[in-house]
Amino acid sequence: MSDLNEAEIWFETAKTVYRSTHGREKYTVAVAQAIHALIKANDALTVKYLGLRSKRHEDAAGQFGDLIRQNKIDSKFADRRKLLTKAAAEKSDFDYKGVEVSKTTASGWLREVERFLDMVRSILNV
Repeated sequence: MSDLNEAEIWFETAKTVYRSTHGREKYTVAVAQAIHALIKANDALTVKYLGLRSKRHEDAAGQFGDLIRQNKIDSKFADRRKLLTKAAAEKSDFDYKGVEVSKTTASGWLREVERFLDMVRSILNV
């Protein structure tokens, strides 16, 4: 299975959980799944253009920066690195610490990850 396909599945599950009838905890789970999608989507780029997959979540933003510095992808996407940095910094809050997430915050994460996925699809021409 390709990294982009896995990213799409993680993102679909994030949206499904977000829309579910479960309690407020669903927003925390939706954000955690969206972050998994984000990192997998980044792996799709780094595997194709650098031959690397992030071994730690913290590696994702640095590898995305390498894609920009090495002119593997257009520098107009450079601002998307901030999302990867934020995701790596906050991921354990959602995955392990159970930090409560509001509906508004979850919605924002889903929007940002969807934008990232759209960018990856356009770069990979899929």
